[in-house]
Amino acid sequence: MDTIVRRDMIFDNVQVCSGQKREALRAISHLCAKDDMAYELKLIAAFREREALYSTGFGGGIAIPHARINGLAEPLFALARFDRPVEWDAIDGKPVDLAVVAVTPGEAERDIHLPILAMLARKLMDENFVRRLRACTDKTQLYYYMLRELPPVKV
Repeated sequence: MDTIVRRDMIFDNVQVCSGQKREALRAISHLCAKDDMAYELKLIAAFREREALYSTGFGGGIAIPHARINGLAEPLFALARFDRPVEWDAIDGKPVDLAVVAVTPGEAERDIHLPILAMLARKLMDENFVRRLRACTDKTQLYYYMLRELPPVKV
């Protein structure tokens, strides 16, 4: 069992100039890909494909963009806090200021996508968890809070 939380995947004050979901997904993909253009393009395409099915706007100012990518070695978890709210077509109609990102391997034999999404959804339905998450003042606090609060995941 390992944590899915990595310090280099916590992003604070992410700028989305247009305030639109499409640009936010592009920004998240760029940050997560760490200068790997091919991977960035895969992420963008996978997120857009998922959003075309239904919005990942969870409600309460939170989105859970997620995707499955074949050939991915291990799950990717990221947290992006935007510098200002982003229009996301959320279920409650409210803009999003936090995106909790999950990308998992697409191969069926390593199907951990739904368990990770379920765990994230349970945590994000907890008002105290979300309140404390929003109270974090910087990237370091966000990282240690998520590290402490998210359970290990068998990968």
